[in-house]
Amino acid sequence: MSEQEKESLASPEGRFEGQSGALNPKASTGPSRLALGFALVALIAVGLGLVMGYRYWSEMKHSLEQLNRSLLQAGQEQMQMSEKLAQTSQFIQQQQQKLAEQDKLLREQQQQWEQEKTSLQQQEDHLNRTLSQMQQRLGGKVSLWQVAEAEYLMRLANHRLTLMGDPSTALTALKAADQRLQATGDPSWDGVRKILAREMATLAAVPKVDRAGLNARLTALLEQTDRLPLEEEGVRLSSSTQSQKSTPTSEATENGFSIERILDDLWQGFKSMMVIRHHDKPITAMLPPEQRYFLIQNLRLKLEAAKAALLGRNEAFYRDSLESAATWIKQYFAPDSPEVQGFLQQLEALSDEQITPTLPEITDSLQALQERREQISQEGTE
Repeated sequence: MSEQEKESLASPEGRFEGQSGALNPKASTGPSRLALGFALVALIAVGLGLVMGYRYWSEMKHSLEQLNRSLLQAGQEQMQMSEKLAQTSQFIQQQQQKLAEQDKLLREQQQQWEQEKTSLQQQEDHLNRTLSQMQQRLGGKVSLWQVAEAEYLMRLANHRLTLMGDPSTALTALKAADQRLQATGDPSWDGVRKILAREMATLAAVPKVDRAGLNARLTALLEQTDRLPLEEEGVRLSSSTQSQKSTPTSEATENGFSIERILDDLWQGFKSMMVIRHHDKPITAMLPPEQRYFLIQNLRLKLEAAKAALLGRNEAFYRDSLESAATWIKQYFAPDSPEVQGFLQQLEALSDEQITPTLPEITDSLQALQERREQISQEGTE
């Protein structure tokens, strides 16, 4: 073994240098380039995957956000519809409550009128019994009987005027009482007759109220309520088409119609077909039948209340009922409709009527007759 081989075996560095010098340089660089290529491809694939995943995630996020917005909008619309339904239900309940209150008021007034009628009947019966007792006591004294009749007629006149507000019947009763006093032939009753004459002149000056005619007019209005159009029903086409004004046209030329005349006819025809209407209020949807029924019934109740006030001679309640009916019509019915305008005009005319004129006091004649009769009774006992 030579000295160089011994040295190479003795030093590890020399041995490794000899082995590395003996290896092929191409065999050592090939696998590293292939691994680097695979790494680049894998990196590109991962990058593309990340890009595709991010785009998919963005699209999914956008779709979810849009879906959430749609769900939120649908929830808001549902809440609005629920609020509208609740308002409509509350309105119907309020109308039902008002109808019940007005019905209760009418029943109470009817009971009060029945009680007054019963009281008047009892008073009339009492007067009849008193008159019968006086007739039995007086026997054949005709003049005193006639005075008693006059007193009864005066009481009846006061009752008719005070309780019933009927000046016409009261005037008739006072005239009959004056005739009874005149038939006695006693001049001592002249002072009572003077007071009677003054009271009869006052009653004759009281304006007469045609209650039967007013009641008939209110009844006619009640029959028209079902034909009144509501506010949303008034926003429609008019019942008749607008009349087209004929425009003067020039005579045809010798060669026939001119181009200007044909174009003008086309333009006029187009304008007659297109109608534009402007409304200061939004067009609402048609009311359901049950709500229309409550609106009509409420109007009818207001007119019925006016009739009751007319018969009860309650002028304040009469005017309030008519004004309330007019306000109700202006609020819920079509104001531009000819039927509604005519209805409102009739309500205004009825509201201007005076149903309770100022009534005079006619108790002086009755008091004077009673005082004179007591004087005659005292003179007879003396």
